[in-house]
Amino acid sequence: MKVWDAIIIGAGPAGCACAYDLASAGKSVLLLDKAEFPRIKACAGGLTMKTVRALCYSIEPVVRQSIDRMVLEERDSSRIPVKSRKTICVMTERSELDAFCLAKTIEAGAVFQRIQGITGIDERADEVVVTTQDTVSRGRFLVGADGVNSQVRRMTSDSPWFRKAFAIEANIPRHALDEDLVFDFAPVASGYGWVFPKRDHVNVGLYSLDADEKLNRTRLSTYIANRFGNSARPANFIGQHAGFGAAQHHIDRDRVFLAGDAGGFVDMLTGEGIYGAVISGQSAAAAILSDLNQKALAKESFVRLTENLRQNLGIAERIATSFYANPQRGFRAMKMPLLRSAILKGYADGLNLSVLVKTARRLLPDRA
Repeated sequence: MKVWDAIIIGAGPAGCACAYDLASAGKSVLLLDKAEFPRIKACAGGLTMKTVRALCYSIEPVVRQSIDRMVLEERDSSRIPVKSRKTICVMTERSELDAFCLAKTIEAGAVFQRIQGITGIDERADEVVVTTQDTVSRGRFLVGADGVNSQVRRMTSDSPWFRKAFAIEANIPRHALDEDLVFDFAPVASGYGWVFPKRDHVNVGLYSLDADEKLNRTRLSTYIANRFGNSARPANFIGQHAGFGAAQHHIDRDRVFLAGDAGGFVDMLTGEGIYGAVISGQSAAAAILSDLNQKALAKESFVRLTENLRQNLGIAERIATSFYANPQRGFRAMKMPLLRSAILKGYADGLNLSVLVKTARRLLPDRA
């Protein structure tokens, strides 16, 4: 039986980022997923520029709209417009993005197969055996990039560190080229509503860290009607959990690694998941390459390569807890030009959050 250099479960942004780098380096990669692509996937589809730059290829063919301004709305109905000289983020449709990235990954040399589900994972001294309902595959390493409900995580990790939030979204057909990107902190106590323009439609959703919020289709429909009027006709309602906890995860497996939502690499403050998916997937690839090339053990490399990301996610969790308890504090910061610039840079370009926290404490010592 063929022994692959790596088996990757999940062909979303994390899995494709990992598989692309390994295949591009000439390694044998088996990429497995239950879905047929293009697939419907709950995701607002916004990619910050740090994410766009992290990818190893241009995604211009699937960019719907580029955004250089946004509006933050407070619970007291005040609005803070934010404008940048550079692009803050780009809008995509997740089904188009995933299919595009998978095609690029297959072009790089990865082998893609659909599966019905994983029934067993056996990590041995020098390989991992993955059993599905269809077949048995052997690989030197296994990467679980199979989303928030990861089978790989459940089969290989004692995961009290892992936590979930929830979001629900829908689309409204309308001309959206002049529509602002909006984060609205009024409708959800421990989260926000969003409006993401995508040329021929607007993606609208609600995100919450609190399971008691009970976000559902009725609540989102009410929010849409209040915001856009009763004539708005939302469609394609879909909900999805997001995975957190990478900052608290003690990585202890030698040949099995978790990436993206499966590994809790979502930013709790913003709900951004694709950046963490790409970086953690690429880190898993680099760690595997270091081991295959006999430079360093994969586990040691993966811990080191994800350290900065995991630290930032830990800081984001602490900021989220403070911010959602008292959003007015964050809005005071956004009204200060220096802090607003730092916050925008952190969101769009990946400023280290420890620097942002130190700046906030210096400028707002009694509020930080």
